[in-house]
Amino acid sequence: MVNRHLILPVALLSLAACQQLPDDVQHRVDTMNECEKVLALTQGTQDDFAQLKGSKVNSSFMSAWQPKAHLIANSCQINQYNSGNVAYECTKLFSTEANAATLFDDVAQQLNTCLGASWQNTKGKNNTLRYTSDASEATITLSRGKGLDRKTPWVIALKISR
Repeated sequence: MVNRHLILPVALLSLAACQQLPDDVQHRVDTMNECEKVLALTQGTQDDFAQLKGSKVNSSFMSAWQPKAHLIANSCQINQYNSGNVAYECTKLFSTEANAATLFDDVAQQLNTCLGASWQNTKGKNNTLRYTSDASEATITLSRGKGLDRKTPWVIALKISR
């Protein structure tokens, strides 16, 4: 069943794949609200985020693109691994655990609000939430933990994939 509230964001993101968009359409893509971004990203797993891929990022290890929508401010990338799997991934580093916890809680609340009743979240080990739905191939994983960087050891990671 297609949800009417998904059609506009997906249609606008499809248009965004074109090189030159009319100013009003480009403005709409740029001003999508947070829920429209979440829903467009979950739909994006169906075609490996084709409409969401921006400029290509040079990498010798995998193919990568800057996304046209960021769920966590300017910290996201679309990655295609050697296995062929494609994922939308965000990583944000923090110097304090409190700041990391705040963002983790904010993103979790955003996902809970935007995804709706057809999505379930399960808590995993080490501050990890996994969102799934019988109505979607997408899986969303949100995690919080400690990394190796001494100045910014606290890490929030978000992954949307099939």
